[in-house]
Amino acid sequence: MNVNVIVKQLDTLFIESVENVDNLDSVVRDNIVNSLKQIALEAQTNSEFRKVLGLNQQFWIMTNNMLTWVLKNLSNDEYSIFPVILWLLRVFKNIVAAITENQNKALEQEWNKFIEQILWYFLSKFRQENDNTEFNIPILKSGTQALSNMITGNTFTQERVWVDFMNRDESSDLLSTLANYGDTGMLTSCLVLVNNCIFESDTRSKALIYSESGNRLLKILLDKAETLLEDENFELIYTVVSRLIDFDLFPTLYDSFNQHSSNQIPTQRQIILLKLLDSKLHSTINISNSFSFHSCTFLLKLFNSLCPQVINLMKQLEVENSTSETNVSLEDDVPQEIEENRLLFSGLVLLLQCFVSLSQDGNNKICGCLFKEGIISTVISLLIQADKTLPRITKAISSSIAQNLQNGMTGFSHIKREIIKIIGNMSYENKIVQEEVRKMGGIPLILNQCNIDDNNPYIREYAILALRNLLIDNLDNQKLIKELETIGTVQNDILKQAGMKTELDKDGKIKLIFDHK
Repeated sequence: MNVNVIVKQLDTLFIESVENVDNLDSVVRDNIVNSLKQIALEAQTNSEFRKVLGLNQQFWIMTNNMLTWVLKNLSNDEYSIFPVILWLLRVFKNIVAAITENQNKALEQEWNKFIEQILWYFLSKFRQENDNTEFNIPILKSGTQALSNMITGNTFTQERVWVDFMNRDESSDLLSTLANYGDTGMLTSCLVLVNNCIFESDTRSKALIYSESGNRLLKILLDKAETLLEDENFELIYTVVSRLIDFDLFPTLYDSFNQHSSNQIPTQRQIILLKLLDSKLHSTINISNSFSFHSCTFLLKLFNSLCPQVINLMKQLEVENSTSETNVSLEDDVPQEIEENRLLFSGLVLLLQCFVSLSQDGNNKICGCLFKEGIISTVISLLIQADKTLPRITKAISSSIAQNLQNGMTGFSHIKREIIKIIGNMSYENKIVQEEVRKMGGIPLILNQCNIDDNNPYIREYAILALRNLLIDNLDNQKLIKELETIGTVQNDILKQAGMKTELDKDGKIKLIFDHK
């Protein structure tokens, strides 16, 4: 395709359309659309064509004139030019793709401002779904993609466009309006633009959190996240949050969604953030090597603030159930308290799961940070109360009894298991942790978890592993086991699975033998 020929042809058609603006001939309009379509399709796959077209000064003059003409006609609600707008935006989208010089030229020509005016027209004119034209969504998507392509891989254009977007009041906040429009394709285009801007940029990532525009956008994204679990957009939202975590911005991000209440119960948005963090920690190999002490300490302080509240609720449940013949559940509370309890339990379990991931890599520095902030004493205190309040649920319990127990334990599932995982991970080849667990009375507690519990799947296996990690090469912990007056067949089986066996010596005392195989 000869660039000079196609540009001249389009320019001639455009001049003809301007001269007949009050009575735009459909044939002329269709010819303009066809010429734009030719350019857009060729530019989509041919990077050399994009470069050559970008060097053609007449192309930039003509497109700027066309933009001015388009905006003038939009102000008069000339619907007949919608096809022209669509293909003009697709030309823009493709011509700036991965060509730095074209991106810079487009910014110089203020294409971003022209495009935004077009977007706002369609956002305001066809706000309701039933008012959508066949061109509305395609135009909005193409315009957003054009803005995204203008900044992709180009620090110069990113800085200028992003600073502008992050300094908007609510009425002019384009990104939040696009994200909240209600169309999945629109949301995708918006998320790609955001990801392109914050990629490898500490400054732009901070702007997303600290600015009012960025905070509005993040609220919208978190509110949408759980409804998009099977959608491509969930992965894009996850990527945005993941990049903020990589810049050690999780504490600031989490605090930005506080409701400033004294009880520090997490908000629903903070629960979503913890879920995204848990997912990142769980799926990243050696995540503890890149996770900062700052974020680790923040999570522990948050955990330490939630634990006393959960323990108090467990005690409340324990008292209520022991003084009533009928089952009493925390769900008997008023709706607001039910919601607060749900958020509290969800936050606690998610934090426990995060600590499981952080402690399992064998990173001594992270484990040292966890230990220094008192995680062992906190989780053992939690386990002591959980052991009193939350009975084991097994298939052996009659269905009616099990249902009553389950009703009273709503929200507590997995707490015991996650605690045992943390203790097992932390105590592996760590004498200091092993000693702390023994002094806190944790070993008998862990022995007590070596049973099947349907509310804590595989807790028996995790408890056996934790017991092995606590006993191996630790004579004092082994001595504690030896000094038990009796060890039944169940406990004998548990110790055997942990790599130990018991024998009676000539004085009738228990002798503990450790198998290092």
